[in-house]
Amino acid sequence: MGRVFTSLSVVVAVALGAFIEDIHAQRRAPGEVQANQAIQASLKVGGGTYQSTAAGKCTHAPVASIFKTVAEMWTVQQNADGRSLALTLWKPKDGSGDMVTLAVTSGTGSHQISTVRGGSPTGSGKVTLEKAGNGGTFAVDAKTSNGTAISGMIKCDAFAPHTAEGG
Repeated sequence: MGRVFTSLSVVVAVALGAFIEDIHAQRRAPGEVQANQAIQASLKVGGGTYQSTAAGKCTHAPVASIFKTVAEMWTVQQNADGRSLALTLWKPKDGSGDMVTLAVTSGTGSHQISTVRGGSPTGSGKVTLEKAGNGGTFAVDAKTSNGTAISGMIKCDAFAPHTAEGG
């Protein structure tokens, strides 16, 4: 009987600990944005489309850097049903042109664009952001290096603070 009671105590303690940890993970400071946000994406990708309202992650960093260029940065990540979207927009603080990385995987395959100076640019195009409240809408007009056009919009209801990789 003592072993059963001890085993039951361990199970209850583990379950209670997981419950408390889950409540703690859900608690946010006032005004803090959830880890996953509503994202609406409507893109023409070559002869196909990427349409999704799946939740994903939208982030913003007022100060970030890439290849020694200090910039403001926004990211979008969405992944559902074997399709995915990843966007990073960099606005350099020195006023030089914006830089973007975009990867879209849909029924038409995988398509990548990078206009990041100092890296390995592939494709071309422009992404602009129109801010609205805590979120904003990205307008995309780009082409991959093999000429596949990607255009449309990606809307984030809110941007969470960006957490640096490894930090």
